Amino acid sequence: MRNIRNCQLTCETNETNLKINQKTSLEDFEIEEAMMKTEVIKIATPMGGEGCIKKEDHRPGRRAARNEGKTGDSLKLKVRIFLNGTKRRVAGLTGVVLADVVLAMALSMAVSWLMPGLLDLLNPELLAAGYAGYASREPESGSQVGGPRVVVIKAGKILTMAGPPIEDGVVIVEGEKIKAVGKDLPIPEGAEIIDEPEAWVLPGLIDVHSSLGLVDERGQSENEELSEPNVAQLDVLDGFYPFDKKIAQARASGITAALICPGRRSVIGGQAAVIRLKGKTVDEMTILAPAAVKFSIGEGPKQAFGSKGRLPSTRMGNIYVIRQALLEAREYADKWADYDKSLAAAKKGKKNAADIQPPRRDLKLEALAKVVRGELPAFMECYRIDDISGAIRLVDEFKLKAVFIGCAEGYLVAEEISKRGIPVIVGPMGIGPRRTETENVEISNAARLHKAGVKIALESETQYGLAALEELPLVAALAVRGGLPEEEALKAITISAAEIIGVGDKIGSLEPGKRADLVIFSGNPLDYRTRVKKVIMGT
Repeated sequence: MRNIRNCQLTCETNETNLKINQKTSLEDFEIEEAMMKTEVIKIATPMGGEGCIKKEDHRPGRRAARNEGKTGDSLKLKVRIFLNGTKRRVAGLTGVVLADVVLAMALSMAVSWLMPGLLDLLNPELLAAGYAGYASREPESGSQVGGPRVVVIKAGKILTMAGPPIEDGVVIVEGEKIKAVGKDLPIPEGAEIIDEPEAWVLPGLIDVHSSLGLVDERGQSENEELSEPNVAQLDVLDGFYPFDKKIAQARASGITAALICPGRRSVIGGQAAVIRLKGKTVDEMTILAPAAVKFSIGEGPKQAFGSKGRLPSTRMGNIYVIRQALLEAREYADKWADYDKSLAAAKKGKKNAADIQPPRRDLKLEALAKVVRGELPAFMECYRIDDISGAIRLVDEFKLKAVFIGCAEGYLVAEEISKRGIPVIVGPMGIGPRRTETENVEISNAARLHKAGVKIALESETQYGLAALEELPLVAALAVRGGLPEEEALKAITISAAEIIGVGDKIGSLEPGKRADLVIFSGNPLDYRTRVKKVIMGT
């Protein structure tokens, strides 16, 4: 994938439409797919438009000098861009535009951009992996003679997130794992060396509340089952699509792992999982599953079911549904505990094992039984003070191992949250229009929770709803602006995030033995001018 930034384009329609000769700026063309047989490259614009670049035979007399670029000994491209807007505003033009585009970059840009992009895109393995080369190029997979592939990263500053920063440090990667981190380390013979003297190296970023992979190839959402308010039996991995194009976008932005959560509008939406953003199969990408059961308290379920005249249609209804489900799960867990005791007694000869019948299995109650037993955390999405207070009461009543998500008004009860040892995934951070649940959001929320002793992570939501994944470092920077120390802000998108979602022993910091998922930034990640130079994920 390649970007064309600030490319000045001249657009004209054909004779059957209003003639337009307007210069405009398309900041990011992203090549999504290449189909060699049909000789078409699909594109998308940041404003929601879709289109394609068609490769055609040279036709003399049609601005050949301006429209063609020689990109190889035998390959010539005639560039026509077709933008399909559905009554949307696309790059300054409204409606459906058939644009015969004159690219201002001509021959030199075609050579530097089109040829490498096509070569990458026509590689089936890269297509299958959803490769995003516009931000980084990952080291090629493979093995060295005599053992796993070894990569050495030299950088001006290394933030391990497990100790103080290392100036002019070295990270040694061997295969899938980090082998060593420090200064003046001996370089293994034959290692691939990446030398970035001005760069900062961090562990791969972690998005702790995500719907990545829950949109299929047709654009259909798979993250909400709204047939009933409690669908705890659902496993998010059963709806996960490994080739979701947003996975490549996230990886190119420095995100290497994510907690995938179902059911933003279900009261109990199902079982979440932690995935690594590399691989071609669900099993290959899974780090931890199930990681939690997702609960939602507030406007989402209330509106989703209340609009149908069904329970819950109020916040009281939300809490009732959860309480009733947990009560039933506790009874179910007790029945299975009694069954196990009876089997143990039978083994000691006190009972006849043939007379002992197991309880009827119920997948919904089975998932929730793990929550009431403390085997799985309850990830509870709650924003307003009344929803947070309701979640706290449930935690106390059922002795839940809980994590709060959103918690926009968490600063109002920070001490109560801290007293119970409940971690918080903080969001939103106050950007964008305020809605019912975020009217009182404060940019100081994360800082005040941290000051009260609450362990925090940050999510990529900047308002109620999904934001661009590349905004995760920006969210951390906003938290710093609100008073959160820089070190804690970076931990909130790396090691603290990993620990909250239960994978701190595997990812989140640069330590020997952990997965070799790391990001090379051009500078301080909290500076909005900083860009991702390279994303490295162990081979």
